[in-house]
Amino acid sequence: MERLEFKQIQDAFDEPLRDFVRESGVGLAVLINRSGQVLAQHGFDKVFDLVGVASLAAGINASSRALANQLGEEQFEHLHHAGRARQLFLGHFDSAAGQLMLVAVFDDRSSIGLVRLFFEQFVGGIRRLPSMDASRKTVSAAEFEAELETSLDKFFHDLIGG
Repeated sequence: MERLEFKQIQDAFDEPLRDFVRESGVGLAVLINRSGQVLAQHGFDKVFDLVGVASLAAGINASSRALANQLGEEQFEHLHHAGRARQLFLGHFDSAAGQLMLVAVFDDRSSIGLVRLFFEQFVGGIRRLPSMDASRKTVSAAEFEAELETSLDKFFHDLIGG
C-alpha cells in the first residue's frame, strides 16, 4: 500500500476549507483532529487565538460526546451556539485521517442553514480527495501525530516570525 504522507493530508484540506469559507460566508474556520491539533484554518490572525479555539473545541467535543453517551447516543450530529453577534458551529466526521472536526464562527452575513449545507459539501469533498482514499493509502496514528507536530511547529515558528 502506498504511504499517506502528512503533507499530502494537510495540503489536501486547504482548498476544500477555502471553498467552505467562501460559500458559507463564515469568518473563521478551523479543521482539527480529535486532539485539537490544527490541520487547516482560515481567518485567524493570532496563533494563540487559533490554538485556544482548537483546544476548547476538542474539549467541547469530548464533553458533548460524554453527554450524548448519557442519553444513549454515540455523539451529537452537530453543535451550534447562537450568540448575540456571532454563532459557533462544530461539526465532526470520519475520514481516512481519523475523526475530524470543523469549527466555524459566523455572523449575520450567514446562517446555520447555509453553514450546515456547505459543511455537508465540505465533508463530501474531503472524502473524495485522492489523498483521503483509505483503500489506497495508510498512515499510522504515531506517524500522523509526529508529522503533524513537526508541521505545526514550523507553522507557528513562521507565523510568529522566530
